[in-house]
Amino acid sequence: MTTFADEVAALRGTRSATLADLIRHPSFSRLLAAQTVSSMGDWVGFVAVTSLVARLGGGSAGLAVSGVMIARTLPALLFGPIAGALIDRLDRKRLMIVADVGRGSLYASMIFLDQLWAIFAISFVIECLSLVWSPARDASLPNLVPRRQLANANSIGLVSTYGTLPLGALIFTVLVGLSEWMGGRVPIVGARPEALALLLDAGTFAFSALMVAHIPIPAPSTATPIRLDLTRVGRDIADGVRFLREDSVASAMTGGIVVAFAAVGAVLAIGPVFVANTLEAGASGWGIIVTAFGVGMAIGMASSNHAARVLERDLVFVASLLIAAGVLFLLASMPNLAWAAVLTVWLGAFCGSAWVSGYTLLQENVADEYRGRTFGSLTVLARAALFLSLSVFPALADLFDRLSRRFLDGGDVHVGGQRFDLSGTRLALWVAGVGVVAAGITTRGLLRRYRLSRPVPLQLVPKLKRPPATGLFIAFEGVEGSGKGTQVRRAEAYLREHGLDVVVTREPGGTPAGERIREVLLDPATGHLDARAEALLFAASRAQIVTSVIRPALAAGKVVICDRYIDSSLAYQGSARGLGESDVLTLNVWATQGLFPDLVLLLHLEPDKGLLRAGDAPDRMELEGETFHAKVADAYLRIAEEHPERFVVIDADRDPDEVFVDVRAALDRRLAERAEEGSADA
Repeated sequence: MTTFADEVAALRGTRSATLADLIRHPSFSRLLAAQTVSSMGDWVGFVAVTSLVARLGGGSAGLAVSGVMIARTLPALLFGPIAGALIDRLDRKRLMIVADVGRGSLYASMIFLDQLWAIFAISFVIECLSLVWSPARDASLPNLVPRRQLANANSIGLVSTYGTLPLGALIFTVLVGLSEWMGGRVPIVGARPEALALLLDAGTFAFSALMVAHIPIPAPSTATPIRLDLTRVGRDIADGVRFLREDSVASAMTGGIVVAFAAVGAVLAIGPVFVANTLEAGASGWGIIVTAFGVGMAIGMASSNHAARVLERDLVFVASLLIAAGVLFLLASMPNLAWAAVLTVWLGAFCGSAWVSGYTLLQENVADEYRGRTFGSLTVLARAALFLSLSVFPALADLFDRLSRRFLDGGDVHVGGQRFDLSGTRLALWVAGVGVVAAGITTRGLLRRYRLSRPVPLQLVPKLKRPPATGLFIAFEGVEGSGKGTQVRRAEAYLREHGLDVVVTREPGGTPAGERIREVLLDPATGHLDARAEALLFAASRAQIVTSVIRPALAAGKVVICDRYIDSSLAYQGSARGLGESDVLTLNVWATQGLFPDLVLLLHLEPDKGLLRAGDAPDRMELEGETFHAKVADAYLRIAEEHPERFVVIDADRDPDEVFVDVRAALDRRLAERAEEGSADA
C-alpha cells in the first residue's frame, strides 16, 4: 500500500536514499568499517587507560584518573581550532592514515609504561590525533556520498561512534578476564591486565588505516589556502557565548546542558575509583559499569522522541535531568556492583534522553544564522565544564575521604547496628547530583518565562491529479540572471519548428491574478515580507496558473514551458529563507494537486555572476544579499542531484548559443522518450 509520501516521491522523480543503498556504497562502506572498528577500539582503549592509571596511581588513584581525563579533554580547547585549519590545508586522506597509525602505535606503547606523566602525555597526543581524524572524515563525507544521503551517513556515523561504547567496554571486561586466566604464562600480560586490550586497540587503528587507504578521498584545493587566524576563532567563540547569554531560550538551555556534561565528567573522573575501592569490583567492574552506561545511553537516545510525543520536549529535558540526578544519588549509595550496574543503565538512559532533547530544543528555537556559533560555543563551554569537573571532583572525593577518616570511624557510619561505607567518592557523586538538580530546576523556571517555538508540520494531503500523458510540461529554473528568459524563447521556437503546440508562461504570474501577485512579490516598494507570507503568495499564484493555464493545456496535448515552478519555492523559501523544504513542498503539492514537470532544465550560474547581469532596476528578490543567493544556488544543485529522473543541469556561464545546444539536446531526449512512451501505450 503506497502512502501520500510515496506518491509525491514518484511524481517528483526522487531517487531512493535508503540506508541499504548507502551501506552498499563502496567508499562509504569502507569508511563506515574504519570508523566502527576504530571507535570500538577507542572505547576499549579509553576503559583500559583509565583502569591502567587507577592501578598505577595506588592510593592516589582518583587523582591519576583525573589526570588522564584532563589530558584527553585539553586538546579540544587547545588544539581544536588548529586541527580545523590543518584539515583545510593538507591532504585529508593522508591525515586520517597518519592519525590512525599514530594512535595505534601510541596505545601499544602504553603497555611498557609505568610512569603516569608519560601516559598523560601520550593520552594528550592521542586526543589531538582524534581531533584531526574526525573532522577530516566529516569534511570528506560530502565528496564520498550523494548529498541526498548525507543525513543517513551522519546518523550512521553517530551510531557507530557512540553505539560501540558498550561493546568496547564488554570487550575490555572479557580481555581482562582472559589476562587474569593467562596469569603467569605470559609475564607481561600477567603483570599488566590491560595489555591485551591495548594491543587490540592498536590493531583496530591499523585496520582503520588500511580501509582509509583504499578510499578515493580527494585532496582539498590548495589554490586558496585558509590562513590560520586564532584571533578570528576567538572572536567567533566570543560572539557565540554572547548570543548564548542574551538569547532567552539559548540562555535557559545552556546551563542545563553544561551542568549535565559536568556531571558526566564527575562520573568518569571518580567512577573507576568508586568501582575499584568502594564497590571492591576491580578493573573488570569498571568495564561493566561503562557497558551499562553505554546501553542506557542508546536506550535514552532512541526513546527521547517517543517521550516527546506524550510530553512537551522541554518537560522531557527537565524531567530527564531531575530523574538522572535521583538515579545518581541512588547509584552512589549502592553496596555492590550488581545494583550499581542496574542503576547505571537508568542513569545512561536519562542522560541520553536529556542530551537529545536539549539539542533538539536549541535546533528548533535558535535562528539558522546563529546555529553554528551557538553550538560551537556550547561545545567549548561543555568541554570547559567537563574539564573543570575532571579536575575538581577527584580532589573533592579525596578531601571527603580525609574528613571522613578524621571525624568518622574510618569513613564508616553505623546505623542500627548496620555498617554503611561513607566514602569520599559517594559524597562527591552526591554533590554532582545536587548540581544536576539545581540545573534542572533553574532551567525549568527559565523556560516557563519564554514561549518556545514548536513547529507543527502541515497536514495538507490532497487527492493527487497526475498530468495527462498526452501533454508535456517543461520548467526552466536558475538563479537571478541565469538567462532563463532567453532560453525559454529559443526552446519555444525550436519546439514550434517541430510542429508542436506550445504554451509559454511564467511564475509568479501567467494569469491576471498571478500578475498582480507578481507585482507585490517583486516590487522593492513592498519591503520586507514574512517568509511564510512570501511562500503563500507564490503558492497562490501557482495554484491559479495550474488550474487555469497549465492543466488545460496539458489536457489538450500541448507542450507547456514555464519560467520557474515549484523548485523555485523549495530553493528560495524552503532553503534560503529557512522555512524548510518539507513544509514548502507540502504546501505546493496541495496548491498544484501534485502536478510536477516532466523535465526541469536548471541553468546553473554562480550567483555573483548572475547578479551582474541584472538590470539597472533590480527587483525585490535581486536586492537580497550574496549570501541569500548563494544558498539558492546550492539548494538548486542539491535538489537536482536528488531528482535526476527529471532534472538536467546546464552550465549557463557560456555564450547563449552554446547554452542552447545543451538545452536542445535535453529537449530532444525528452521528446524521444515521450515518443517511446506513446508507442508503448499504443
